[in-house]
Parts: sequence; C-alpha cells; structure tokens
Amino acid sequence: MFAIERQNKIKEILFKEKRVDVSQLSEMFDVTEVTIRRDLDKLEQEGFLIKIYGGAVLNEDILQKNVLEEAESETPEDKKMIGSIAAQMIENGEAVFLGYGTTCLEIAKKIKDKKITVVTNDLAIALELKDSLGVKVIVTGGDLVPSTSMLVGRFAHQALYGIYINKAFIGVKGVNFDSGYTLDRYEEAMFIQEVAKISKEIIIVADHTKFYKTAFAKLGDLTMAKKIITNKEIPSEFKSFFFEHAVKLYTTYEFE
Repeated sequence: MFAIERQNKIKEILFKEKRVDVSQLSEMFDVTEVTIRRDLDKLEQEGFLIKIYGGAVLNEDILQKNVLEEAESETPEDKKMIGSIAAQMIENGEAVFLGYGTTCLEIAKKIKDKKITVVTNDLAIALELKDSLGVKVIVTGGDLVPSTSMLVGRFAHQALYGIYINKAFIGVKGVNFDSGYTLDRYEEAMFIQEVAKISKEIIIVADHTKFYKTAFAKLGDLTMAKKIITNKEIPSEFKSFFFEHAVKLYTTYEFE
C-alpha cells in the first residue's frame, strides 16, 4: 500500500471514529509505528488531525475550513460558464442526475426550460427547479449533512433502486493523478459511486482550482468519466492525460 493510500484510509477511520491509535494502525497496515507517526505528522500538517499521546484525534474544524478556503478561491463566472456547457449536453426527454455543489447548481439554473427528469441529492438544486414546469424533480431523501443542503445515507441509496440515468453530472473537490477524483465526505463518495452504477454517462464538472488537490474521500480514478467540463486554466499536464486516455475535455474558451 502506498503512503497516500494509507493516509486516506487513516482519514476515513478518523472521520468515523474521531480518533486513532498508533499501535493499532501499525498492526492494521503491517508497518512500523515510526511509519504511522510520519503519516500522522503529514496529516497534522494538512490540518486534518491533532496528535495526542499514542495517537491522534480528528480536527473537527477541517471540513468547515476547506469549505471556506474553496469559497474564497473560486470564480463564480467560471462556474456559470461550466453550467452553460453542461446544459447544452442535456436533451429533452432525458433523466439526469445533478450532484451536490455550486457548480451543479449553476447547471440547474440553465435547464429550467427543458423537459427532463432531474434526480438530485441537493435540496438547493431541488428548490432552484421548483417552478420549472417541464422539469420533473426527484429528491433522493436521506440524512441531511449539517450546514449543507446535501442528502446522504441509506435512504438516499434506496432512492436509486430501479431507476436509470442518462447523464450524471458530478462536482468534485479534488482532481489529482495519485488520488483521482475526491470529495469532502466519505458518505457522499459512497453515494455517488452508486449513482455511477445506474448512469449511462458520467460527466465531471470542476473548475481549475480543484486540480492538484486531494480531498478526504476517493470517488474514483481519473478515467472513471469519459467527459469532464472545466475552464481554460486547467493545467497542461491534465490536458495531456485526458487526451491520452480518451477523456473528452470541454473548456470555457468558446464562452468568452
């Protein structure tokens, strides 16, 4: 197991248990306690945990901090253009999934005149579409994540049984070569993986600020989707990667 995989697993355990023990992690991963302490040192530098005697505890402020940093760095105009590109991909009669987040919310704002079915686990998106007569909105239900409009959990999963999606638009918090596509929350990643199973086409929407970043929970490798919509500032290394792996890249050039 690579260090980054071990560290992501430690994050997952911390998110669930709120604390970890060095000796237990050493036995679990079959590595020395020195190696585990190095992992904890790195995660502490990232602000994810606070080291204590014999282990570490989750830094409860980490998710709120990530949200605030992201809000400060994102360019709203880029999101609007990404939303416009995505809307042009949606045809009348289709069933589409819109994931949680402000980028998918911009897609919702651009599809109000279409005759489609929208499945979402984002209450903000459902409210945005409530007056769109041609849009049938299906809200998954589930557990509401505090301080968000996101629904996750068992009831959200159950809402997916027996339905099929033409296009699933997924916003992510991190895009990186090592970690792939990542999200802030483990429960969200598990839910979106289920959405992917019932979707004919997965389309990632992510502005350039998400590249070279890794969030808490892995969603999938960079080849899990055959289309990605972003803006022109995407790093050239990713352009080459997507071209080599037959992933269609849509940018905001033509919308300026």
